Amino acid sequence: MAAALLIAALFVVSGYTSINAVVKAELFPTEIRALGVGLPFALTVAVFGGPAKYAALFAKAQGVEEWFYWYVTGCALLVYWRMSETRTGSRLTADE
Repeated sequence: MAAALLIAALFVVSGYTSINAVVKAELFPTEIRALGVGLPFALTVAVFGGPAKYAALFAKAQGVEEWFYWYVTGCALLVYWRMSETRTGSRLTADE
C-alpha cells in the first residue's frame, strides 16, 4: 500500500515538474523573470515552509496528525487558486 501511495505522489509531482519552466516563463515577462520566480519562492518558503515543522509537531502533540495533511493541502490549494491563467496572455516574449 505504501508503495502505491508513493508512486501516486510521484505521478502527481512529475506532472508539475515536467512543465515547470514553461509555466514560470509564461507567468513573468523576460525583464523581471528571475525576480518574479525567485522572490515568490523565497516568500512562500519562509511563510509556509518555516512553520511547517512546528505545525506538524503541534498536531502530533495534540494527537491529530491528520491536521498537518490539511495544512499542506490548504497551502497548495491557495497557490492554485491565486495562479493566473496564461492561455490567453502568454508572456514568453517581451514584444507583447
